[in-house]
Amino acid sequence: MQAFSRVLERELPNHGCELRVATPPRRLQRVAPNSRLWKWLGYIDKYVLFIPSLVVQARWADVVHICDHSNGMYVKWVKSKPTVITCHDVIAVQAAKGMVAGWNVAWTGRLFQRLIASGLAKADLIACVSNATQRALLGLQLANNQHVTTVLNGLNDNFSLLRPGEAQQLIGRLGLAASDRYLIHVGMDLPRKNRKAVVETFIALQRRAAESGADPVVDRLVLVGPQLSPELARLVSQHGVADRITALRDLSHQELRALYGRAAALLFPSLQEGFGWPLIEAQACGCPVFTSDLTPMNEIGGLGACYVDPHDPEAMARAIEQAAGRFDEMRALGLLNASHYSAKKMVTNYLAAYRRVFDAGRSIPEGQGDALQDLP
Repeated sequence: MQAFSRVLERELPNHGCELRVATPPRRLQRVAPNSRLWKWLGYIDKYVLFIPSLVVQARWADVVHICDHSNGMYVKWVKSKPTVITCHDVIAVQAAKGMVAGWNVAWTGRLFQRLIASGLAKADLIACVSNATQRALLGLQLANNQHVTTVLNGLNDNFSLLRPGEAQQLIGRLGLAASDRYLIHVGMDLPRKNRKAVVETFIALQRRAAESGADPVVDRLVLVGPQLSPELARLVSQHGVADRITALRDLSHQELRALYGRAAALLFPSLQEGFGWPLIEAQACGCPVFTSDLTPMNEIGGLGACYVDPHDPEAMARAIEQAAGRFDEMRALGLLNASHYSAKKMVTNYLAAYRRVFDAGRSIPEGQGDALQDLP
């Protein structure tokens, strides 16, 4: 969410919009993150000690934009001003309702999600980052359709093509050779990110190439995120591919651009997303994309992406093999698709959202629930 906020901070002044950023300082949360008190002290900082400062700062504003829906409970403290909340996803709310397999939410988490839902219901306008997120929000009856719209995310940084020499120099520092043909995945090791299927697809690609006597489409797998879990470490060891898998984290922006640009393809078989930023990041850097044939991925990736069944690693391996001959075409179409997700367009749409709630005097006219969608 910090990347999203940085886009607004960078772009809004270029459009003549004066802004102030209000964030809760750490006053009590000064213990180590592994301390049992860390989370609770953070809650006191955010939802108790920060409130007086927020109330004072909001008096200055024409519109208050809450950039992360998980802070929706702030709405009641700034209710004297028109409010816009950006909803990035409703996955945690769905988990709290028992709708996400394998994600058990404690009673404190369920209470927290109820507070978030209450804040969303009080907002003048909720801007969802994708059509899929808007549909899910309305499906959960978290807000009235008249108070919800879609403002598609834009690229959150300068993702673009790097010169081949520069990209190779950067990835060389990460231990990758110019001859490496690697598949890349970007994401945490969460069940919904489907990392196991990524690893199994890579294993299938190596096995299929060995059985056919052909060179594999890719000979390495690069995971941008944490190290392999013990379960996945055992799996890759059993299949003899441990030395061909690299996990990288804490990368610079330029290193990530270089990894995208030199990759054979991105595999992003996520099971649930609010938007799916890696799709357009990769495309903007000239990387072919294989992603889930699920919303929002199959709405965001455009014609430049290849859509696959995220539950079937063997089918994903076949899709990558079959598409290898048209990677150049996928790169060109991906670059075109990513160009539609500019930060400038996103901010223009948010300015329209601010005008909408300001002009409405905290009353959004009936029938304007989709007025901001696909604005030029």
